[in-house]
Amino acid sequence: MGVINLLPFTNFWVHRKWASLARFFTLLSIQTRNYSSKEFINQNNSLNELNKKPSKRPKHNKDYKDNLKLSSFLKEALIGLILGDVFVSKYGRYKNARLVFDQSKDKHSDYLYYLYNLFEPFVGTEPKLTNRKPDSRTGLIYNSLIFRTFSLPCFNEYHSMFYPNGKKIIPLNIEEHLTEIGLAFWIMDDGGKNTHGDLILHTNSYTLEEVELLISVLNNKFNLFSKIYKRSTNQWAILIPKKELPKVRKLVSNYIHSSMEYKIKE
Repeated sequence: MGVINLLPFTNFWVHRKWASLARFFTLLSIQTRNYSSKEFINQNNSLNELNKKPSKRPKHNKDYKDNLKLSSFLKEALIGLILGDVFVSKYGRYKNARLVFDQSKDKHSDYLYYLYNLFEPFVGTEPKLTNRKPDSRTGLIYNSLIFRTFSLPCFNEYHSMFYPNGKKIIPLNIEEHLTEIGLAFWIMDDGGKNTHGDLILHTNSYTLEEVELLISVLNNKFNLFSKIYKRSTNQWAILIPKKELPKVRKLVSNYIHSSMEYKIKE
């Protein structure tokens, strides 16, 4: 019996084994590379997310601001607030108006924060304490709390109404706009008591004709007897006698903040 030469078969088997092993490691390498690439991409994306600047708060987006609308309550309240101390400003590069609220820190901080809560959707920052210099007459420091709204389209009509030429005026049709809600906020914002218990509305910055117009609105629309109270040369306030306070309370008590109730009590 002849000897069978197995060498060709051995070489063929070895060749196939090595080929299989080669294919195996090639596939493993490809899978590893693919996995590593995906992992790298994922890690890189995660780092990019972490390194991104925080997005603007929704309140600071233009779309948010442009779509802000005042409720009926705030519209009526604003008339009284602007008759009082609220300033509607529009200047410089801003094409829209904004509101500025400023109240005494020591006397009216609760009221100021009440107003801030009402207008918070229109405001970017919380109230801040002013750092004023001593008053030249008294030497005392009168710090206050202040906050400002965004410059918004919804405030433009109030600037046009009260500041048509840049200076604050009383519009001739104020009777159409002043409601019981507005009266309440006017009293809270700019009202006070004298030593006799009369209610005083401090209209010192208005002309005599404007004060007379406001008195006619109080008398005719709200049936509140009121009269001119001269403070000094070219300064007039409105006096609502103590006996009229029950009428005042009936009109506005539902809208008066607790910190301001003293202004309408007998």
